[in-house]
Amino acid sequence: MIYKPIFKPHYNVETITGEGVLLLTEDSSKALHGRFYELIVPLIDGKLTSDEIVDELDGKISAAEAYYTLSILEENGHITEGGNTVPDKEAAYWWGQDIDPSEMSKKLKGSTVSITVYGDVETDNLKAALKRLGIREGKKQGLDIVITDNYLRRELLNHNSNSLKHGRPWILAKPVGYEVWIGPLFVPGETGCYNCLRHRLATNRIVEQFVSRKNHGERSVNTSRAVIHNTLDVAFNMLSCEVAKLIAKGENKALEGKVLSLETRNWKSATHTLTRRPQCPDCGSPRKYSKRKPEPVRLENRKVLFTEDGGHRTTTPEETLRRYEHHVSHITGVVTSLVPMPDSKENIYVYYAGHNHAMKFDSMDFLKQGLRNGSSGKGMSDVQAKASGLCEALERDSGNYDGSEHKIMASYKELGRKAIHPYKCMLYSRKQYSKYKEWNKKGSKFNTVMEPFDEKAKIYWSPVWSLTHEKFKYLPTQLIYFGAPASKNSRRRYCQGCSNGNASGNNLEEAILQGFFELVERDCVALWWYNMLNKRGVDMESFGVPYLMELREYMKSINREIWALDITSDLGIPAFAAISRRVDQEEERILFGIGCHLDAKIALTRAVTEMNQMNQMLGLDHTTEKSDDDKVQIEDNETIQWLKNATIENQPYTAPVRKRKPVCFTDFPQRYSGDLLKDILYCKDIIGKDGMEMLVLDQTRPDIGVSVAKVIVPGLRHFWARYAPGRLYDVPVKMGWMKKPLKEKDLNPLTMFL
Repeated sequence: MIYKPIFKPHYNVETITGEGVLLLTEDSSKALHGRFYELIVPLIDGKLTSDEIVDELDGKISAAEAYYTLSILEENGHITEGGNTVPDKEAAYWWGQDIDPSEMSKKLKGSTVSITVYGDVETDNLKAALKRLGIREGKKQGLDIVITDNYLRRELLNHNSNSLKHGRPWILAKPVGYEVWIGPLFVPGETGCYNCLRHRLATNRIVEQFVSRKNHGERSVNTSRAVIHNTLDVAFNMLSCEVAKLIAKGENKALEGKVLSLETRNWKSATHTLTRRPQCPDCGSPRKYSKRKPEPVRLENRKVLFTEDGGHRTTTPEETLRRYEHHVSHITGVVTSLVPMPDSKENIYVYYAGHNHAMKFDSMDFLKQGLRNGSSGKGMSDVQAKASGLCEALERDSGNYDGSEHKIMASYKELGRKAIHPYKCMLYSRKQYSKYKEWNKKGSKFNTVMEPFDEKAKIYWSPVWSLTHEKFKYLPTQLIYFGAPASKNSRRRYCQGCSNGNASGNNLEEAILQGFFELVERDCVALWWYNMLNKRGVDMESFGVPYLMELREYMKSINREIWALDITSDLGIPAFAAISRRVDQEEERILFGIGCHLDAKIALTRAVTEMNQMNQMLGLDHTTEKSDDDKVQIEDNETIQWLKNATIENQPYTAPVRKRKPVCFTDFPQRYSGDLLKDILYCKDIIGKDGMEMLVLDQTRPDIGVSVAKVIVPGLRHFWARYAPGRLYDVPVKMGWMKKPLKEKDLNPLTMFL
């Protein structure tokens, strides 16, 4: 038992007569109920011993009751030994973090740290701040503190290698710039290393990286140029305080694998979590990761638990955010930001997610385009839109080529039946290939044509798993990853990775099913759009989704009308196009979104929320009659021309066919099972009846964790301009929508621009 007890100095002790005692701190309170506490607490002053306190209470409570009450106060950490030499105000700070000031003082006085500087930073004030805490600078032993003006300085790579070699922890800090950074504390074997941080930071700094390559021979560009003594002192005092905690406790969980940032222009602070990368060349096992053998895709039964918004999921969007939101950070994250779109309106939930880029941009034009690339998420609720935006950004990053992917070097001729010809997936026509240079001169953002494929050229091929035939097949790596080269030294563009069929999920089954629905959805759009088919409208009220009626009323209030078309194909999987136009001006500014799912309600709501997403991403002005180009925040000419010129009169296939009754919810029988695996197998069988196979590439990255799949079904049509023979011409005739197929020259001259 404590000899001379005293309350820890961070407590404000208040006796409430007749009720008990309150212990108040800056951020909490504790109630001690009962007469025993009322009697004992006033005597706890650091001068009386425990025995003397008990003697003082003789005749009021028993000695056993008094000793028991003292022991409870000690056990709960409310009291400590009196006679502490550390001033009360300082002691209060440390006790508030469960650090004994007396023990801490002893440890700090015997401690040393080394300070290393990379860059133009003066550290005299850091040394002074450490000295005030009793910490001395020493070169040979103790903690290693590294100060820099730029976290991308190449010297830090060597420092990291030496620290890993000797197992020595170190703290990195940037005390300059508008935003100062403290951390991470790198602990070899426990946290990610500097190279893990550098990988994320570099891909989040594409402009600086572009300038470095162009002008500085890979030397890093320093943008943290702002320094005043006041903010420098703030940073150094923060850092010295964290160092003291580390020395006193032997650990610092607030800094281990974390960066603390402080924006000195508005004093907003944040914590950024560093993810350890298993494939890191310094602290991971890159050889093991890159040389791993491809594994067959083995799926398992997954019970659907959430069906209210966005799809069929095995968990809620709230739980998905909890698992993966730590990837949002402009310092350590895969996703640099996740914010609601500006001017979001009632019933329209759209999030923008900025994310990094694997590709190296070679010109300012490509750089500008890259800066404008991002992901977005939509939903009928704020949380669904946020989770959707986050997962799409993680999906896109997982699809970036980084060189560690499974691949072999061979020609199509050499692989024989193991390979799938890229023409079967891309579906360009012979005419398009013959005029591919003319197509590409148009400067379309989406509708470009690759150069003709050389079947004898040795290129990279990656394995994809055929769920249909249960064996590996090979596709060009360039086709299934973003930014992948044809081969190591080739600049030929035989293929180009795109997001069609890419999806993320809480597990691989979720991702595969959603990726497949995207393929079907875009195939349905291609059949409708390029053949300019008149489709039945949709009785949206029959679906029993209140959100749809609320959105209709909101659209009406901003001078828009909304409708939907049933664009379901021969595959029988419900697919819809949700469409909206302005009704108060000559420019109708027609917007649309598409959705597909075995659950017709999900298919329709996905189409509607994607239409909302298009609205927000384009930055259209809904509330004025002005239609000047400044109101449209886009640079894609195809989209601009559509918004300026398209009307339901000159594009009649965008309006419901008048002669037929709209489809209603009961027209779509329930085909989903409540089990994701069963639904995947059902979809596989649907396309199998038409002689198509389902291929899957698992793009899940070990440092991200979210399951990502790319689903490929050769034969299904992209909604971009892909005019080869096949479903585009055959299905409309097969279904009785047209008497004979259109010729390529008669297809819709307006190419899809989503």
